[in-house]
Formats: sequence, C-alpha cells, structure tokens
Amino acid sequence: MTGSRSIGVKAYGLGLFSRLAESPLYSNAFYLVLNNAAGSMLGFAFMVIMTRTFAPSIIGIGSALTAAGGLISTLANLSLGTGMVRFAPELKERAWQLVNSVLAVTALTTVLASLVYLAGVGEWSPALLAVQKSRLLAAGFILTTVLSTSSGLMDASFIARRNCRFVFIKNLLGSMVRMPLPFVVFAGLGGYGIFFSLGLATFIAMALAFGWFVPAAYPGFRLTVRIDGRLLARIIPFSFSNYLANLFSSVAGFVFPLMVLNTLGAAPLAYFYMPWLIAGVIGTIPNSVSTAIFAEASHNPLYLGRHLRRALAPALLLLFAATAVIQSMSGWLLGIFGYAYAVHGRSVLFWLMAANFPGAVGAFYLTVNQVGKKVRLIILQSFATSALTIPAAYVLMERMGLAGIGAGYTLGNLLVALVVAVPLWRAGRNGETGPDG
Repeated sequence: MTGSRSIGVKAYGLGLFSRLAESPLYSNAFYLVLNNAAGSMLGFAFMVIMTRTFAPSIIGIGSALTAAGGLISTLANLSLGTGMVRFAPELKERAWQLVNSVLAVTALTTVLASLVYLAGVGEWSPALLAVQKSRLLAAGFILTTVLSTSSGLMDASFIARRNCRFVFIKNLLGSMVRMPLPFVVFAGLGGYGIFFSLGLATFIAMALAFGWFVPAAYPGFRLTVRIDGRLLARIIPFSFSNYLANLFSSVAGFVFPLMVLNTLGAAPLAYFYMPWLIAGVIGTIPNSVSTAIFAEASHNPLYLGRHLRRALAPALLLLFAATAVIQSMSGWLLGIFGYAYAVHGRSVLFWLMAANFPGAVGAFYLTVNQVGKKVRLIILQSFATSALTIPAAYVLMERMGLAGIGAGYTLGNLLVALVVAVPLWRAGRNGETGPDG
C-alpha cells in the first residue's frame, strides 16, 4: 500500500512538473530566474577572484566604472526594450524590423551619453579621471557601454517573443567567457581591465546570439542599420514613459556606488558593492517572475489577473526561502572576499536583503500598470521610490556609515509598497483582469 502511494506521489509530481514546463509563464519565469541567478553567481565568483587578486582600491575603480557604464546604459536605452516587450506581439512578422531600429538608435544615444560623461568625469568622479586622459581607455569605455546597452535590448527582444531560454544561454556564455579576461587579455590594466572584460565577453555572446538565436526568434531577421521611424513612433510614447520611470527607479542603484566612492572612498565602495551584488542575486527572483508576467500579459492582457494569482505567492515564498538561507550564512559568504568585507559588509547585506520584499511588491504593481499602459502611475511610483530612497540613504549613511545606505533603501521601498499593496491585490482579484484556469 505504501509503495502504491509512493508511486502515486511521484506520478503526481512528474505530472505537475510537466504541466509547469508546458506553461509559457512558468517556463519563461524559470529561465529568467535561472539567467539572473547564474549570472549573479558567476559574477560573484568573478568578484571573488578579483578581490583575491587585486587590492580593494582597484576593485573600487572597477566597480565605479561598472556603475558609471550601467548608469549611462540606463539613460541611453530610452526603455525601448520595454516597448518591444509590450508592442512586438502586435507587430507580428514586422517585429524584427523594430529590433533593428531599436538597436541602431540606442547605439547612437549610448555613444553620445558616454561622451558627455567623459567630458565631465573630472567633476562627477575624479577617481576615474584617467579614462578621460587616455584615448584608448576612453574608446574602451564607450565600446563596453554600447555593448552592454545592446545586450540588454537583445534580451528584451527574446523576452518579447517568449524565448527566455535564449537570454539564459547568451548571458551564461558571456559570464563564463569573462572569467579569465582580466588576466589573459587585459593584464596590467587593473580596475579598467575588470570593466573592459565585460565588453569583450558581451561582444562574444552577442555574436553567438546574432548567428543563431535571433534568426530563430525572428524568422526573416536581417541585421541592418536602417531605422524605421513609423515603428519607433508607435512605441516611443509608451517607452518614454517607462524610460522616465526606469530613470527614477534604477538611478539609485547607480548613484549609491558613486556616492560611496566620492564620500567614503574606494575601499568602502568595495565593501558596499559585494553586499549589493549578493542582494541583487536574490532580488532577481520576483523581478524575473514579474517580467514573465509582463511578457505573457502583453500577448493577452485579459489574463493579467490569472497570471498574478498564479505567480505572486510562489515568488514571495521563494524569495523568503532564499533570503533566509543567505542571511544565515552572510558572515561566511562575505568572508570569502576577505575578513574586512565581512566586518564592514554584513550589516549592509542585512538591510539590502530586507529591501527585496517591499521591492517585490512594487515590481509586481509596476507590471500591472505596464500591461494596462497606465503611464502616469508607472512614472509616479518610480519617482516616489527614488525620491524616498536616495535622500534617506544619504542621510542615514552619514549617521550609520555603509549600513545607512541599505537602511535608507529599505525604508523608501517599504513606504512605496504600503501604498501599492491594496491596488495590487485588487488587480489580481478583479474579474475583469481575466479568468483563472
């Protein structure tokens, strides 16, 4: 009897796994979680190697360059990737032309934004002044930033087609290729070599994607530099609204490292950046699930409520489990980088991990408004998040040191989550958002 019951349980488990694998929502969410987790863990391993090889000041320079490049990409991508996810399903066979147009336009805007940053780097980040004085370093900085922008938009093009496995494979290759590059190709460049390794690895991964994945996702795709103004005009209003929202919500993550560098120095930046990296691994769980919901609901907005009901609770439970594991081993985990990282970074990690919970609530509600094209609410929520987190982090940093940044970040996200929790619950409950099934 026991054996029959055991076989029945196994059969049920296999059947459940099969149904989940066949669901585009769950399979794409799985690949996005896997992509972010694998990328973050390989990034973690990469930084372990770097911290064991280079001094904290060099790590600080590399981290500052990464933050600056990320900030420029955020400014220059114009959130056209979000527009692709929302509108590519409506364009059908013409979607590949939209992908080409988006890549061309954002490459140009990234170059321009990089030049502006380099022109004023002496004022904004004096520690990075060498990148302005050397043409070779400046060219490497611009090229790496352009590649990073294009890579993120390529990911969005795959998400729009619900082919998130391509996102995972491409980024896994890039992360693995990057590992030896600071020693093999960019030896002697220190923190600049750490940053430039990102550019070369991204180039190799994108070459693979253009050769195999993009044609599979977009039959008939041809890489051109032609910009289709009419297609862009269709998505720009929505994209620009999300651009403002992303600018408000994402800029804090890029300002914090520069804030630490300019106020506390390069070594404290290294002690902050490692907890930020670890917390980011866990924060990808709800963000990946909400992105999968966005992609699915963009194909059929009537099923938004159904997707929320099916995905919200599992995402939060998984987030809680992952957070408990990381918090229980935080001292050991940070100690991998060195004793000083554990001493200075443990309290920062605690607060940054706590911020993931209210951040998850905000991410799901943002998705609700993206699917509904409620651009004013998207902008308002993102503005409120940054308006609360950045000043709170700065004030608390002066009183609490590095931990104050994490505390301020948590406080700002918590206040926003308290406001949006009720409308999020209603969005998942209301019948007009789609049937459950």
